[in-house]
Amino acid sequence: MAIGNFDGVHLGHKEIFSDVVKKASMIQGTSVVYTLYPHPSCIIHPETCEPQINSIEERLTLIENQGIDITVVENFNREFSEKTAQDFFKEIILTHLKTKILYVGYNFFFGKGRSGNTELLKKWCDKENIELHITSPFKIEEEVVSSSKIRMFIKEGEVKKAQEFLGRHYFIQGVTVKGEGRGKKLGIPTANIETHAELIPKIGVYITLTEYKNILYPSVTNVGHAPTFLEKSPFSIETHMMDFHHTLYGESLIIHFVDWIRPIKKFDSPKHLVAQIKCDIETAQKHFKKIS
Repeated sequence: MAIGNFDGVHLGHKEIFSDVVKKASMIQGTSVVYTLYPHPSCIIHPETCEPQINSIEERLTLIENQGIDITVVENFNREFSEKTAQDFFKEIILTHLKTKILYVGYNFFFGKGRSGNTELLKKWCDKENIELHITSPFKIEEEVVSSSKIRMFIKEGEVKKAQEFLGRHYFIQGVTVKGEGRGKKLGIPTANIETHAELIPKIGVYITLTEYKNILYPSVTNVGHAPTFLEKSPFSIETHMMDFHHTLYGESLIIHFVDWIRPIKKFDSPKHLVAQIKCDIETAQKHFKKIS
């Protein structure tokens, strides 16, 4: 079993899951991930609550894709937060999940007030004959991979850097809704996305891949506003899918963020905006041609 938040399911998490699956196979056991939801900080200290990289549903799918048999999602609330470190160990690790081999991070704390640490956990695991693995920080070129750093990259528009840490493109899921229809009038139709994602990339224009019915379409996505038309236009996420000629209302899309193109700016006229969008599309086309 591996215990952790695992937001984003990044490369460090994937390495742990790979070990858990191998160990489970060796002892003919079950590979299990145990995680808490909501994040404890959002209950104990809501003012410090960070937006999550993925929804809990997305996280479960990403974990399952790593070959894990079962993911246990503990409902973290005020009552659960009062559980002592010893009670957590006895009730969850020992009794409920009958753990034989346990993986935790080097900075793992548990129990009320974070009173339990890896040193105490090792003592109890030794006593109960549980094989404990305390994982070291996962690094890429001496840089520690962490969910907090990935959040920072996304907030700053560095989606390419986030991809290096995630081992995949950062994505958001949403449903297409009716917009202002300006893109169609300008000859560059876009799909407006309504999403419940907590973490939205920095306002700007991006090279993206838009997934519709399991097919990826090269695209350019605008995150933010439309200052050329309205000084205080509403926030929106609009994607132009290349070589796609269907109307999408009420359809589910997944936008995978590939790279940053430019910030949003106000143009002197719609004509100048169209010229820039065509340049953005050309930039995206060159990128995909280069990697094909």
